[in-house]
Amino acid sequence: MNALKVSFHGQAAWPVIQVAGQLDPETRDQLRHQLDQLIATRNPARVIVDFSQLRLCDASGLSALVAANREARRRHGELRLVCPEGKVRRLLRLTQLARMIPVFDSVPQAIANGESGLYPTALREGTQ
Repeated sequence: MNALKVSFHGQAAWPVIQVAGQLDPETRDQLRHQLDQLIATRNPARVIVDFSQLRLCDASGLSALVAANREARRRHGELRLVCPEGKVRRLLRLTQLARMIPVFDSVPQAIANGESGLYPTALREGTQ
């Protein structure tokens, strides 16, 4: 069994879900459930997902992010990711998910990018 630890803490208008361990077919529903619950209670649905402690992520994990991002946008919000350089961030770039969901180096950076929920396209990964 692969271990995934998901925890939550509030940060002003941007609550943070911290994810540690492995995000794969065995664990993706755990993250999806937490994201669904949080997004459903917020309008606008603004959420930061912190992958700083994530060791592994595969396509099934990415699909959970795509679904959560779609639902957050439907609720007039957005998903933001925190992911330092490494394997997971490379995966986000290779799959072009970093063009769809803003990626930051730290939680303070993600919060400081504005409370409006708008993220300048020029700052998205790969468009600079």
